[in-house]
Amino acid sequence: MFEWLSIFRPASSTAVTLAQSSNEQYHPTTRPVGLFLGGTSGIGQAMAEQLAHQTNGRAHIILLGRNQAAADRIIASFPRTPAGTPSDEESKYSFIKVDATSMAQIREVTSKLSRELDKVNFIVASAGVLMFTGRDETDEGIDQRMACNFYARFRFIYDLAPLIQKAAERGEQTGAMTVFSAGKGTAIDLDDLGLVKRFKMSKAYDHMATYTDCVFEELAARYPKVSFNHIFPGIVTTPALTRFTGARFILPLFSAFTVTPEQCAQVMWWRMWSQESQWKTGAHQLSRHGEELTHNTFVTPEVKKAVWEHAVQMTSGLPKAGVL
Repeated sequence: MFEWLSIFRPASSTAVTLAQSSNEQYHPTTRPVGLFLGGTSGIGQAMAEQLAHQTNGRAHIILLGRNQAAADRIIASFPRTPAGTPSDEESKYSFIKVDATSMAQIREVTSKLSRELDKVNFIVASAGVLMFTGRDETDEGIDQRMACNFYARFRFIYDLAPLIQKAAERGEQTGAMTVFSAGKGTAIDLDDLGLVKRFKMSKAYDHMATYTDCVFEELAARYPKVSFNHIFPGIVTTPALTRFTGARFILPLFSAFTVTPEQCAQVMWWRMWSQESQWKTGAHQLSRHGEELTHNTFVTPEVKKAVWEHAVQMTSGLPKAGVL
């Protein structure tokens, strides 16, 4: 439990400054494709906005979420390439409506994207559900917060990883990132994957951190030219936080420990846009300062195999016997 006290480590302006300086060097030679699951608010929105502005609109950006009106406002604010820009280099922005608690909808979206795109450079998964109640199952038998915070993100990246690998094989900058709880993983119960038998809210978040580390290590092994990044963002002043009752009185007391979504995005892009070879491939568990965290010791070969098979099965829509 004491690892959670790290959220009260003061925010690092140095990390943001270093990240910003490094990010300014990112100038892709071809138009990048960025997918943002949860891109209509908070960190996901800030990440999409930074990609649009860093490329002066020379980007193909797809926001995915539930809020069409928010997506329209965000896209309207993006810079655009001038008239006459070649079609494969001009601004291309769109929104796909999807409920990230539904594996069926996630698979439908990834199937559509796999048909329509010839590459993907970046995936940022930040869609999440914050609940303080007990287990609340979807019609697919998954707790809602686990469906959104882990299973949907996994399936989205799992299905589209071949397109990221394709971009990497062309020598382009690539990466996948999930914004969750790196460094907070615990031992998991292999007899109760998905926490159907013994659910607790705190246990769910701890388990999902280890689940994420497991599947990212396996994805990195399967797609060796791509980096898979799990980051703990710290206390970020997203709408989900600032809209809490009393937030305007409480948050000023913790201002030394908070960052804005824009500052958080700088640190996150720092690792995916870095030209240092160590960040271009492999599985990474990152602090909110962009530091490489100690390997999750609860991710053993046995645990990784069990979680991988479980995640594929739970998100496939197929009966267990016919999954793998």
